[in-house]
Amino acid sequence: MACSALLSACTPVAGSAPGAGRRTGIPSTTSTPLPPVQAVSWSPCGSGLQCGSLDVPLDYAEPAGPQIELALIRHPALDPAARIGSIVINPGGPGGSGVDDLPEELRVLTPGLLERFDIVSFDPRGVDRSDPVTCGETGGPAAQGLQPDPAPPTVAGQEVVLSDDEAYATACAKASGVLLGFVGTVDAARDLDRIRAALGDSQLTYIGHSYGTLLGLTYADMFPTHIRAMVLDGVIDPSISTSRMVLDQAVGFENVLNSFFAWCAASSACRWRPQGDPTGALLGLIAQVRQSPIAGGAGRQVGPGEIYTAVLSALYSSGEWPTLGLALAEASAGDGRQILAMADQYNTENGPNSVDADTAISCLDHPVSSDPAVYPELAAAAGQAAPFFGPMLTWGLLECAVWPAAPTRTPHAIAAVGAPPILVVGTSGDPATPHQWAVAVAVALAHGVLVTWDGQSHVAYYYSPCVRAIDQSYLIYGVLPANGTVCAA
Repeated sequence: MACSALLSACTPVAGSAPGAGRRTGIPSTTSTPLPPVQAVSWSPCGSGLQCGSLDVPLDYAEPAGPQIELALIRHPALDPAARIGSIVINPGGPGGSGVDDLPEELRVLTPGLLERFDIVSFDPRGVDRSDPVTCGETGGPAAQGLQPDPAPPTVAGQEVVLSDDEAYATACAKASGVLLGFVGTVDAARDLDRIRAALGDSQLTYIGHSYGTLLGLTYADMFPTHIRAMVLDGVIDPSISTSRMVLDQAVGFENVLNSFFAWCAASSACRWRPQGDPTGALLGLIAQVRQSPIAGGAGRQVGPGEIYTAVLSALYSSGEWPTLGLALAEASAGDGRQILAMADQYNTENGPNSVDADTAISCLDHPVSSDPAVYPELAAAAGQAAPFFGPMLTWGLLECAVWPAAPTRTPHAIAAVGAPPILVVGTSGDPATPHQWAVAVAVALAHGVLVTWDGQSHVAYYYSPCVRAIDQSYLIYGVLPANGTVCAA
């Protein structure tokens, strides 16, 4: 999960739209009976993969109205005779393409899961192939120029951020229209239940990573008795306010940044050797490029936004630390090409519209203050707790303050009474979804079982054989470890 859409830096397209800046989203309801679900018709679409689609209502309050076509993909069970059903995976985001991600999931899923289950993923509404949100940009990062400064220290810079965010919101409203009000996780959870039924499963077996945990928890809140088994890894706490969420994330990333600094000082694999306090040196580099951007090659430049994005991208996994060290060393010498490559990859790796979809979904999911005047004080307070990431992530919230569609999710604790035991996995040093969120979610659930991986990367399943073994035993046999189990490997 990008910490939230609020991390995404886009160059807005000029334009205006009727109602831009007004709250137009209306929370959907399910009071009107829904039509029966049609089974998915699958066709080959790659090595051992099958693709299909499913129509769902744009607005569940008007199920006979306009429809959204969801794109689905599956890997059939390798042992059809022993097949249990389907596992539906959401890899995170929001805004990430599950269709594109499935081959990566297949590389890490255990043999037992591949044998016994069809592995299914999908592009959620508003994402990539599923009626994508768009804000009008074309040409990718190279065509959009220098990113806006995500942590402006001056009033003039803050006014530029507000102006950019308002122009971006206007462009999104113009390009996407009514769709913007209906791409939140509440509606996506209803889609997930339609997917379950279309797959022919009487109950859902689900794996959610990062943002996918918020989708899973929302589903568990709405359809607790429809669950067979659910794994939530890299957990978002659905009960906390958006400002608290961002502050927790800022501290989480700051902690991992400090671990990177310690590794860098002790390792010959790190090329970056700043003098004195490394946080001060990194902030000094930001201040330098704020005044005078450095060359990024091919006529492009590197400013604060590109450096913040590159640093953030490398902290999701400690395996990226050597690349970050090289990028910072080169940037300090005036060469921003590596920084730019890292920022570009982060902004595009989840799909062609991932940044726009991330923003649109996050703004519906996470209510924020609509008063721009409160953000300088919020950013300053966050900077006390997390000097590098606090202001940047807090100013990112301003994007949703001016968003043209109203939030459709209200933060609250989820107990999922009536659901079977749900496996909650947290990583002790996860920067994006801090471990305390997993602890809180496991406690709030009526039947939550907590497993902790002692590591420093985001989403334990990708790195921990111990977690993968626990997941397999639970998903196939319903066998759970003791609550509070810690995986060292």
